[in-house]
Parts: sequence; C-alpha cells; structure tokens
Amino acid sequence: MTEHPRALEAQPRSGGGLFRASWAAAWLEYKGLRLYPANLWLAAVQELTTVGVWYFVSLFLSPVANGVVARYGGNYVAYVLIGVLLNQVAVAALNAPFRTLSEAFWDKRLETYRLAVQGIWANLIGRLAWQVVFSTVLQGLAVVVLVATGLLPLAHQVDLVSVATAWLLLVLANAGLGLMGASLFFLLEVKKGQDPITWVYGYLIQIVTGLYIPVAVLPGWLAALGRVLPQTYAFHVMRLAMLSGAPVSSLTPALIGLALGAVVTMGLGVGMMHWALRHAERTAGLGVVV
Repeated sequence: MTEHPRALEAQPRSGGGLFRASWAAAWLEYKGLRLYPANLWLAAVQELTTVGVWYFVSLFLSPVANGVVARYGGNYVAYVLIGVLLNQVAVAALNAPFRTLSEAFWDKRLETYRLAVQGIWANLIGRLAWQVVFSTVLQGLAVVVLVATGLLPLAHQVDLVSVATAWLLLVLANAGLGLMGASLFFLLEVKKGQDPITWVYGYLIQIVTGLYIPVAVLPGWLAALGRVLPQTYAFHVMRLAMLSGAPVSSLTPALIGLALGAVVTMGLGVGMMHWALRHAERTAGLGVVV
C-alpha cells in the first residue's frame, strides 16, 4: 500500500509557526534583491514603467475622455493612473503563486519543502507577501511623486479607511485567483508558461473592469461581465475615494461586493491548491521526473 504523506498539504497546527515560516520565505526574497542591487533597481524600473507609459497614453486621450469619467473628478489621466497603480499590486498577488510553485518545481526544491509541515504553504504565502509589499511600496512612492508634481490631483479629503480596505480585499481576491491558477500546475499539468485562469483574467482586467476603458462606455454584456470581477469594484472604490472624496457610506455596496469576491476566490483558491497537492502526491509526485 502506498503511503501518502500529509505534510505537503496540511495546514499548520500553530498559526505562529506558519507566520514565522512565511516571514522567512519573504526575507529570503528580500535578501536576494538586496545582495544584487542591480536586480533591485531593474525590478523597480520594470514596475514603474507601465505607469509612465499609461500616463502619456491617457494624456493623449484625455481631451475626449474627461467627460466620460465625470463622476471620478473628470480627469482621465488621474482615472487611469489610479487604476494602473492599484492594478500593479493586484497583478503581483495574482501571478505570485504560479511563479513560486513553478520555480520551486523546476529547481527541484518542492520535494524538500514537502518534508516540512509549513514548507509549501509558507513558501507560497511568504513570496506572495513579499511581491505585494514590494509592489505596494513602489506604487506608493509613485503616488507621492505624482501628487507632489501635480500630475495626480487628489480630493481634499480622502477616506483612507476605504482606500486601505479596497487595497486589502483586492489583494486577497487576486491571491485567491492566483492560487486557483497555480493549482492547475498539477491538476492540468500546466508546467510551463502561464496557467489558463490568470491568463484569461489578465485580459479581462484590461477590457471589462474599467482599468483603461470606463465601464460606462462598454456594451451591456461586457459591463455585466465586469460586475463579477473584483477589480471592477476596487477601481470604483479607489477612484471615488481618492479623486472625488466620496465618503465610506457611499462606497459600502462596492466594498461588500469586493469582500464577497475575496471570500469566494480565496476559498476556492485554498481548496483547489490542497486538492492539487494531494493529486500530485497520489500520481506523479511533486518532484521533476527525470
């Protein structure tokens, strides 16, 4: 009879143990960049390049697009910049699980992680947390520079509670989607490239969530599709809070929708990842078959 170890997918009995192990994984990511400053600066430039590109694109489109975003302050440049800055953080959470699992698998480290109770999950959580924090710091610095130079005019009163809540819920929702996508690494044997879930979702973000194109100008069926995606609610909340100074009372319905999305995607993501790890252990195993 084949014995299937439970360590690879077991939740740790101590939350503190998982936190410490995840912190160690995140710290290793930080040290890797700190030891190689060139990589750190290149990563920062890569993160911020998208913001710069879309600043000039939105500047070109603003004469005809300002009226469409009147409810968000009537400034299409600010509308796009807020969306791009927030989406950079969300995409970091979305892509981190698959990248982490893939790198550990092909570097033949996944079997080693399996031997520790916290190993695989700590590596997933720690590296995801590092990617989110790193991206958040960079986007936060970009906001400071844009506001200081007058390129991003914010409302006089910004509801920081709504901003922080939208950021957290969006990160959780995208992390859940990322875990769902990463589970296909074993469930569908997607060992190269990008998983289908995050690949499709990445395109939907650009088309139907209001990232670049205001939802108001989309055909009805595309707008309806956007209403089931977390990014749509997060962009709406963040723009109203930061550009129009909307109070939390008017943002509550969108925050509730975003919270529901985070709960559903995180629940599915964790469940599918547990299933994928058990499936891998029962079939070809977690390591590279040579």
